[in-house]
Amino acid sequence: MTSHRTVLPNVSATRSPAVWLVVAAAALAAVTWQVLAGGPVTALDWPVHAFVDPRQPEGPLLAAAVAVARLGQRLVTVPLLVGLALWAALRGRGFRPVLAVLTGLGSLAVLGTLLKVAVGRTPPVLGVDVVTPGLDNVAVWASAVLVPGAAPFEGYVSFPSGHSANAALTYPLAAWLLFGANGVFPHARRLRFALGCSLVPVAAVGTMMTVLDYHWLSESLGGWLLGAVVLLAARLVLGADGSAPAARRRAWTERRAVAGGPPGSG
Repeated sequence: MTSHRTVLPNVSATRSPAVWLVVAAAALAAVTWQVLAGGPVTALDWPVHAFVDPRQPEGPLLAAAVAVARLGQRLVTVPLLVGLALWAALRGRGFRPVLAVLTGLGSLAVLGTLLKVAVGRTPPVLGVDVVTPGLDNVAVWASAVLVPGAAPFEGYVSFPSGHSANAALTYPLAAWLLFGANGVFPHARRLRFALGCSLVPVAAVGTMMTVLDYHWLSESLGGWLLGAVVLLAARLVLGADGSAPAARRRAWTERRAVAGGPPGSG
């Protein structure tokens, strides 16, 4: 007897990144508002700065801390992501990996720059915590960048931490590019392990940004959230998750069964 059971698509895997994208964007907006308003999220910024400023590491410890911080530099993150995306494309995964990386890197560059310029916060190295927000900052910055011979932009651009954002985008996305369904070596269990491991450099870079007194504590938090936003946008472009190969095989088998033919026929 032929089954007429309707096979419904599993939409939860598709909706989940979109839901988390909204959550991450809302959290980023809340932290940005707290920075602008000097709210409770920024309460630890000055005490942490006052603690770490006179206790900067030296010698090998400083070299190690800087090396960790550089894991969030674009000179490291961009070649890594582009290389993995091209590798996945050459492995027959189509254009999605490349488009996902371009989406992540492009949206981070645009959103990160606009946030930095619009918020206008001083870095802790200046010894003062001043925020001079305004859309006019963006206009002045755009003029400095786009108009030949214009005076350079002299505003402050400390919030959020770009290194923290780069790390939060790069290392989880690298895990998906390696072991996700559209990655180089699709494997659900390895993907879960790699995603867990990717949190280590993400946490380390943001921590070093504060320990080395490059950024206020809330700026590392803002960088992580910005990175999460653009990561989830890239994840939506990349497509199915790491369990998709098995899910696709099950869906194919069920479709054949619904059509009335044996799973192995044809």
